[in-house]
Amino acid sequence: MNIALDVMGGDNAPQEVVAGAVLAAREYEIAVSLVGRPDVIARELSKHDVRGLKLPIVPASEVIEMDDKPATAVRAKKDSSMVVACQLVKAGKADAFVTCGNTGGALAAGILHVGRMKGIQRPALITPFPTQTGFCLLLDVGANVDSRPEHLQQFAVMGSIYSKRIMGVTSPTVRILSNGEEQGKGSQLVLEATALLEKTPGITFLGNIEGRDIVNDVADVVVTDGFTGNVLIKTAEGVGKLIRTILVEELTASPISSLGGLLAKSALRRLSRRIDDSEFGGAVLLGLSNLVVVAHGRSNANAVRHAIRVAKQSIDYRIVDEIQAGVQVIPKAAAELQSQAA
Repeated sequence: MNIALDVMGGDNAPQEVVAGAVLAAREYEIAVSLVGRPDVIARELSKHDVRGLKLPIVPASEVIEMDDKPATAVRAKKDSSMVVACQLVKAGKADAFVTCGNTGGALAAGILHVGRMKGIQRPALITPFPTQTGFCLLLDVGANVDSRPEHLQQFAVMGSIYSKRIMGVTSPTVRILSNGEEQGKGSQLVLEATALLEKTPGITFLGNIEGRDIVNDVADVVVTDGFTGNVLIKTAEGVGKLIRTILVEELTASPISSLGGLLAKSALRRLSRRIDDSEFGGAVLLGLSNLVVVAHGRSNANAVRHAIRVAKQSIDYRIVDEIQAGVQVIPKAAAELQSQAA
């Protein structure tokens, strides 16, 4: 197995990206192709013990920056680390592409150089979202600002398959994010997508879900458009950071509270691990003909390691093949509905 890693993408590149690659290559015993500027990569590798590890350097002279316009940059910067990494995947020289860089750039490079899966109109970013007892899956979280009802239908099918194969849920339930749990509530997009989801074979659709209920273990898969999904996860990140800040402030406000914090140290450590998004690894871009994983821009070495783990796990479970087979039911179902209506 070989994972193509964009070493130049992300707020902490190249130091943390290379460090994460070293951790992943050692722990998972796989090859990680380091794509980027060779002199920069070699300098970072010299800081680590890489004996026996498969970490080939693949030259790429350009970088798609965070403030670049994605589609324009992908077309103009043909020797960028993102484009070169995607070309490795397209050519069969790598099994997946992982980046911490510009999300729009990863999407554009994936569509142009990896290609969409047959039958998928829009790829979607899927990511785990913490709940009271574990995780649910949320998609789309940023690949598409605007979506149509049929896109959300495809997201639901892809999310259900991912939940079964990767999360181990036997019969995953699907809900659509809305401003109320009652049937008939929501935007025109939600209402039209609901009508499609209710008739989609292969999924267990249970209707609307409000944002506050996602953490209550009432859905395994939550579908929404990429604009709403991205706002949701970034708001959740901000709230999580606020809670951690307030806890530290209150636990150090006085000698007595500091003592209480010391006694609760192990519990607070477990709490931190449960909501630490670096353990999630990143969002998988479902709907492409090969695997693309987009990690958070501020990923540290641990987050990069987990992003590579997510790619490896998805390859092990043949998630691309499973989704390609699963989405074939959508046009068949649509044809049957049209026939019944006629």
